[in-house]
Amino acid sequence: MNSPLNVGLVGVGGFGSVHLRSLDALEAEGKVKLMCVVSTSPAKHADVKARLDPRGVRWYGALEEMLQSESDLECVVIPAPIHLHHRMTVAALARGRMVYLEKPPVPLIQQLNDLTALDARRKVAVAFQQISLPYIRQLKKWATEGALGEVRAVRVRACWPRLAKYYQRASWAAKLMLGKEPVFDGPATNALAHQIHNLMFLGGERMDDFGAPTEIEGELYRARPVESYDAACLRGRFASGTEFSAALAHCCEKPLGVRVEVFGAKGRAWVDDDGKSIGNSLDLPLPPPIQEDGILVAWRDYLEYAKGRRQRPPNFLVDTRPYVLTTNGMLISSGGIHTIPEAHARLFGEGENAGYEASGIHALVEECGRSGRLFSEQGAPWARKGRPVSLADLDSLNLKDYRSR
Repeated sequence: MNSPLNVGLVGVGGFGSVHLRSLDALEAEGKVKLMCVVSTSPAKHADVKARLDPRGVRWYGALEEMLQSESDLECVVIPAPIHLHHRMTVAALARGRMVYLEKPPVPLIQQLNDLTALDARRKVAVAFQQISLPYIRQLKKWATEGALGEVRAVRVRACWPRLAKYYQRASWAAKLMLGKEPVFDGPATNALAHQIHNLMFLGGERMDDFGAPTEIEGELYRARPVESYDAACLRGRFASGTEFSAALAHCCEKPLGVRVEVFGAKGRAWVDDDGKSIGNSLDLPLPPPIQEDGILVAWRDYLEYAKGRRQRPPNFLVDTRPYVLTTNGMLISSGGIHTIPEAHARLFGEGENAGYEASGIHALVEECGRSGRLFSEQGAPWARKGRPVSLADLDSLNLKDYRSR
């Protein structure tokens, strides 16, 4: 139980480098042993290889090769591109390995259903790390213990600018599909996916519960000429009756930090400034400042589970079902992705630093965060109202149906 967890990491670039930093820290503490990595371009990461080789870390060109060769491997960490999550998780489960899967788990609800059925022994945990953060957990505690009164709504909003270099970094960026593989890349389904999952967590009636969304209205837009979307708003309801909403955008020149807010009958509480501050309207005592990186905090929580010292990780696969249902329903409700006309999409910057801003996006996002009103309901001239969608029987989504809309 106290021996290090033998880990293999799929990818050392991109977000894999973030997990590698956490693994380095945990290995220095004797809690993990990084045995091997998968890299399709080791020459590109020669500096990482030079650092890991003296530690005896072995390099492989494919996950299947690593799984076949490493008999002592206990856990596979998968921060790979979204469209590879399903295939790689299936491969790791077939070998009986534990999996620490980066968010989002998979793009489509039918893929999640498939993985959940394969994961009967609960070997897969999903790295939606933010629900391990003390500030998010404090919001949940106030909500579940009645400090805010009956919870009426949970809302989140954020504008995170993304420039041309972000979209040029990978072949799958801003795609609905890459070849035949689903991707569904965009703010609510990648960079800001945590925030949708945070809503689901805060909507749960007990501390480790997640809200069950029953209906959704969504609107998806593109200001940049891409296949997928760069702005989203949605509003839904949990089985408990609590409303939830989100407004998230990349098509902006200036950032508007993430604000997650719980609205109760007695008062409000929020986490603001991209998770850096916490407050409430009732003078409730605040937790101390966050001292440790959230990804490392989540890793520590996961290791407690992996070594048998806690009953569950922060997120099982099944815990991400509300997130996947909500994002899939969002696209169906929107009726596809609507292009914002050129008259309402301003281009700024040059070259790899060029970006797009949808007219009025900051005010629209902020208002949705306050009231839950969607962009179309606020009168945005480029917005189109979606239709309400029940999530009760949603068990599949075909992205091909929405590629050219």
